Amino acid sequence: MNTTQTSKGEQLVSIQINVVKDDYEPQVKNELKKLQKKANVPGFRPGMVPLGMIKKMYGVQATIEVLNSLVSETLNNYILDNKLDLIGYPLSDPDHQQPLDFDHQDSLDFFFEAALRPEIHIDYDKVNIDFAHVIADDAAIDKTIEELIERNPNITHPDTVGEDDTLELKVREAEDGKEIENGFQKDYVMLSMKDIRTKTNKKHFIGKEVGAEFIVNFADILGDEKAATLLGNDAPADSDYNVIIDDVRHEEKPELNEEFFKKIFPNKDINDSETFRANVKEEMERQYTSETDRILLPKMIDALIENTPFNLPDEFLKRWITENNQGRLSADDIEKNYETNYKKGLQWQLIEDRIVKENMDLAITDEEVNAFIRSQIFPGLDYETMDDDMKGRLDKIVDNYLKNEEQINNVKNQLADVKMTNFLKTKLKINYTDQTYDDFIKSLENGKRKA
Repeated sequence: MNTTQTSKGEQLVSIQINVVKDDYEPQVKNELKKLQKKANVPGFRPGMVPLGMIKKMYGVQATIEVLNSLVSETLNNYILDNKLDLIGYPLSDPDHQQPLDFDHQDSLDFFFEAALRPEIHIDYDKVNIDFAHVIADDAAIDKTIEELIERNPNITHPDTVGEDDTLELKVREAEDGKEIENGFQKDYVMLSMKDIRTKTNKKHFIGKEVGAEFIVNFADILGDEKAATLLGNDAPADSDYNVIIDDVRHEEKPELNEEFFKKIFPNKDINDSETFRANVKEEMERQYTSETDRILLPKMIDALIENTPFNLPDEFLKRWITENNQGRLSADDIEKNYETNYKKGLQWQLIEDRIVKENMDLAITDEEVNAFIRSQIFPGLDYETMDDDMKGRLDKIVDNYLKNEEQINNVKNQLADVKMTNFLKTKLKINYTDQTYDDFIKSLENGKRKA
């Protein structure tokens, strides 16, 4: 068996693999003998079918399978041994490949066309981008602090029910003032007094003490829809219920003091409103940056593609995309959308590969994947400070997550985007203009309308 390579131009090569019968016939005979042992042909006992008949029945199929395996292995080894840096995988060479006649040809030639990766030189200094630095203005900070106050009330547990409290109830289906044996029941129901429709209905609850037990029709006091949401769709719609008040939760608007500051920023020592406000602003702008980075990355990619010129073997790549789509898209579909949908993606893939190759810290490690998954499943937990038993339980949960290949690829893509964004922000010249969040959103909407 002999393999040779010839140039077809700047980025294309033709790889010829010559195979003679001595290279593949012994393997074909072995395959036919295996088939002979398994063959079930009327008139012959199992395993006793003549080899000549097996050859007539399966010879061509066995020859093709052996040759495919042999040629594929030879091609792979040639690429590795010669360190060919290719785009995609070689395709059959339409300019040289001739029909094969296994019965009459003692020597078979297989031709493959391969595309060499172009030399890519990235000049980060040439890239210049205008982008917004989204800031938190006073109005946005005020709104966020108000939302924090609403979401983090001071909670007490009084002995009696007030007009705006939330109640923890046990409920049991009842009839004629008595619980129904084997009727619907639920041990944990959270009822907000604010959901009760009228003051008259609220009087059923106001002033009742923890432990009080009485009959209520939730459909009457809440309406059918809210009653179903409260109890669940499997609860009888218009039944009476015996309720027991297990707990009363009263919420009050918190003051802007050190206790509240500690609740919002538990790892910081904040003593006054001004410092608290500065930390809110910092956190808001950190989140803004996280959001806007997802818009900045495509802009940086487009600018890099525009400022990193190199040639691509377009006709080969169109064939390669067509074959990789396995019939889902026609050659005409790919031709129409090649420039807009495919070429740009290929250009970025090649540029990205070059960047990662020159900056190996951008590669995604298994530990980074594990750490990301842990942070998503158990946000706020410090893995390093856990005891071994807790780490082991957490690792098992992560291991189960890692069994889903699609989820793993999604995590890797997210991490790769974050790393690449942070890297490019240090390399490219980005001209930031301060903009409020509302103004930034308006500019995006205006841009979409213009497009």
